[in-house]
Amino acid sequence: MRRYLIGLLVLTLVMVVLAFAVKWTGMAFFAPVPVWMLPVAVLYFGVAYGVQYWLTVTAVSKSPKTFIQFFLATTVAVLLLHIVVLVGGMLMNPACGKRFAVGFLVLYVVYTVYMTWSLVQFVRDARK
Repeated sequence: MRRYLIGLLVLTLVMVVLAFAVKWTGMAFFAPVPVWMLPVAVLYFGVAYGVQYWLTVTAVSKSPKTFIQFFLATTVAVLLLHIVVLVGGMLMNPACGKRFAVGFLVLYVVYTVYMTWSLVQFVRDARK
């Protein structure tokens, strides 16, 4: 758990720096997006995936048989939360809705890949 949280913190810090770098370099595509939106989205993903991983690992520790059910349930819940946040972010500033959605999608893919890889490592280590 500690290894995942440290990796998640490093990933989140890198993504916040990249979000500010993209914004400050004046990339024309993200120009209309307010400065605070993408870094806040990065922090949101860090917290959401940290909580999801913690809940999943805690459930596995109690009963390994429930891993699949619990993992799928938390994935669906977090995915619905992502949709709500995405739609909310697009409605807060309709002029940059599509640009925010692209940034949100990139963050979603990066954090989903990291959490999936970490869960595979956790299950592999648990079998040993």
